[in-house]
Amino acid sequence: MDQVITFPGNGRDHVITDQPMRLRWGPWRTARVILVHVRSAAGYEEYREQCMERGQDPSGQMPPHFALEGGAQDTALGFLRHRDRAEAQGQVCYLACLLEALLNAPSDILRTDLIRRVYQEVDRLSQELSFRWRGGQSRFIPPTNQDAADPFHFERLVAPVSNLQDFYALLQDYAAQRYRSLSRDYVFYYPPRMRSALS
Repeated sequence: MDQVITFPGNGRDHVITDQPMRLRWGPWRTARVILVHVRSAAGYEEYREQCMERGQDPSGQMPPHFALEGGAQDTALGFLRHRDRAEAQGQVCYLACLLEALLNAPSDILRTDLIRRVYQEVDRLSQELSFRWRGGQSRFIPPTNQDAADPFHFERLVAPVSNLQDFYALLQDYAAQRYRSLSRDYVFYYPPRMRSALS
């Protein structure tokens, strides 16, 4: 049974939402979204609450984290834009997996004319979600701690797939698992300058 981890100060203005994902405004002067494991985030939120009660700046401490950049940060912005809609967030995660496969995970299916169908799926989802990734990105799937144990797991999963239906099914399953993990085990902290993304 999962341990319930509470976050103090849920009435504070730095909380964007707790469901379906934990999204917060961070106090740090960084241009990047940072991704923090829920246990480290709970410890930081306690420290942050104490600082605020004392009238101190909580930006002097930063929990262990992943600093998201490029496509992974754009994925985090998609989560923020669809902050109240779990289904749309799941689709953002699936779209990130499609892009990751297209750009970083060579497979037999992407060496055929079927690659056009995959790009069409990317275009369809991008329009449906009203979201576009910028060009020249590297990684799209936000990382988790488990990735360190096997950094090429995704590439190895995708490489042998030779059927388009299996390709989509594999990526949908992977995206669903990753979305569950990010929702359950992580907190996204956004730079305050990104508040304009909510409008």
